[in-house]
Amino acid sequence: MQTSPMQTLLTAALGLALAGTAMAQEAFPSKAVTVIVPFQAGQGVDVMARALAVELARVTGQAFPVVNREGAAATIGFAALASSKPDGYTISISPNTPLTVAPHLLKSVTYTYEAFIPVCQSFENVMAVFVGPGSPHKTLKELLAAAQADPGKVNWATTGIGSVPHLSGAALMQSAKLEATHVPFRGEPQILQQLLANEITFAAASVSGMVGKGVRPLAVFSEQRHAAFPDVPTLVELGFPPGVPGLNGVFAPRGTPEPVLVVLEKACADATASEGFRTSAGRLHQRVAYLGRRDFDRRLRNDYDEKARLIKSLNLKAE
Repeated sequence: MQTSPMQTLLTAALGLALAGTAMAQEAFPSKAVTVIVPFQAGQGVDVMARALAVELARVTGQAFPVVNREGAAATIGFAALASSKPDGYTISISPNTPLTVAPHLLKSVTYTYEAFIPVCQSFENVMAVFVGPGSPHKTLKELLAAAQADPGKVNWATTGIGSVPHLSGAALMQSAKLEATHVPFRGEPQILQQLLANEITFAAASVSGMVGKGVRPLAVFSEQRHAAFPDVPTLVELGFPPGVPGLNGVFAPRGTPEPVLVVLEKACADATASEGFRTSAGRLHQRVAYLGRRDFDRRLRNDYDEKARLIKSLNLKAE
């Protein structure tokens, strides 16, 4: 059967269209990918996000410029991500808190968990219990005994209500059936000053923010010991809940095409395995811990539910 010139043209056009679609999918990313970091520039989370962005750019061949959109417990940045075009060219590198904690504490949150796709986990920001150099408490047992002897007299610091260290520390206090006065600070530099001056009894803070600063760790909020403090026991070893570290990773808006997500997930796996990223993590005492989409999503959904139960049990009210 003979093909007409019109049929030939239509077939050719269809072939070109299909080829163009395939090329468009394969080409991602064909331009710069904006990275929203919902925290201030210069903080540990921001530094790690930038280290990951550098490696993502290296493995994809496109720039990943970082834009800091801090404020409102990191929810401003996540709200911006939720409203961005779901084409893969706007992502966020962030801890889990604006997704699994903030919705339970802030009435101003305009998004839900379902507005995002967790693309990958990149590292864990591990917390620990710290005391100042002049503290008489050499172990966590001694510290808790002091809190038990003087209910309400012991004070402790974190970077704010609802933060990962606050919830981890509050869970410890709850498990130990102790009362202590929580003192929230804006950031870890302020906490460090108070610890060094022995103005507060102890702090729940990040290992990365406190290591090498003259303060002493008594226990690590984890199921495994931290490389920075190999001789310091975990909360699990001491018979308490481990707490959950800051679960940092890459997030995309819901609706991002599957082929794009595949590329981002693979790029994230390669970036977190790179020597450059691991060197940055080691310098900042962060724990590289890659998880792919499904495992990261599963872990975050569990964390979302656990945080809801913990916040309710602590009687923390949405503001």
